[in-house]
Amino acid sequence: MTVNKLSNNRVLIVLCEQDIEDINGIDFDDGASRSRVIGLTRRACRSSGIETGGKRVNIEALPLEKSCYLLVTVDSRKRYRVKRAGSGLCCKIEDSSAFLSAVEHLYRLNIRCGKNSAYKKDGAYFLIFDYPSVPKKLKLLLSEFGQWQSGKFSAARVKEFAEPICERNAVEIIGRRLV
Repeated sequence: MTVNKLSNNRVLIVLCEQDIEDINGIDFDDGASRSRVIGLTRRACRSSGIETGGKRVNIEALPLEKSCYLLVTVDSRKRYRVKRAGSGLCCKIEDSSAFLSAVEHLYRLNIRCGKNSAYKKDGAYFLIFDYPSVPKKLKLLLSEFGQWQSGKFSAARVKEFAEPICERNAVEIIGRRLV
């Protein structure tokens, strides 16, 4: 077995015929064989100084007549786990005047729940309500000004990548200044 470190996150493993026999062959449809190959790649990465713990590892295999090349790529990007992904409802409003009108209407209707926030991204504005559901009347009102984002990760993506305007009590704080 030959291990070559290609970069900070890539290792090339060359298995000769004897190495393949030692691990009882490589059959990627067999779970035990896959486990042996994964263990082999972890040891090779560790010996090359590449840490695989908690990272996504991609293994590409090129079987030849009497040998096998394994290219191991460790994804070094940091991964985040979204907590309670389905707990926020997100409404996207395209321009500032419609956003301010929507907030003013909510404020005048005395909808001042403490679990709402406002964000801005790429010229659009987002109102996020951290509740599993909102009243139908509220949804209909906000549908006049914008559109509801579908998907359970939309609110989490907005919170992560957009610029916060008001992270708590957005309707109360912004609405008070509008009236």
